[in-house]
Amino acid sequence: MLGNQARNKMKPIKSLAFYEQWHKYRLETEWLQRSVTQVLGSSLSDDAKANIMRYKDGPDGWAARGQALHDVVEKFLQGEQLVFPERWTDWVDPLIECELFENCEVIATEYRLCDQRKSLGGSFDFLIKHRNGKIVLGDVKTVSSQSAARRRKPAEEQLGAYAAMLCDHHPALPIDKCVTVISAPNECKVIEQSVDQCLESWVDSWDKYQFMLEKW
Repeated sequence: MLGNQARNKMKPIKSLAFYEQWHKYRLETEWLQRSVTQVLGSSLSDDAKANIMRYKDGPDGWAARGQALHDVVEKFLQGEQLVFPERWTDWVDPLIECELFENCEVIATEYRLCDQRKSLGGSFDFLIKHRNGKIVLGDVKTVSSQSAARRRKPAEEQLGAYAAMLCDHHPALPIDKCVTVISAPNECKVIEQSVDQCLESWVDSWDKYQFMLEKW
């Protein structure tokens, strides 16, 4: 459920729980109808969805890789011992050596958020204070190769959703920029974007989602 939230410097949102086995959020007694991932995934074509599912499962699939590397980032930022399958070493080494994380101050990792008006839940990967003093909201994406890293687009809509919900629940906390950290074998790539750009992309995605619901 709430899991690691006790280690975060930000207080968790009261009465918000996440049930990983169902990937569902509940606020007090209300089950939230959707997650950020579900909203953004609804716009994918059937072919794109099929292609994603084709490489999901198995010990080397993207689901296992993503879970392992997200766990690494969280444990690394929280100062815990890193334990991961050896097959992911080529991804882990450049990830934990990323300049973004050097001498940073960790504000929160895997933090649960919600928008009750939208009946929406989501969890961001990390919020840190960079050594230059900037507050950085980030999302980690993993890919199978360096060529895939070059093609990988930033997670701007996703980051925009988190930024919007953070503004609702923690309005006194300024976010200076958003970053997508792309983890590939022997490479870690960071794409920076403005908070405003990410917010605009999220609003566009939400509007498209609402329009699609109306068509149904």
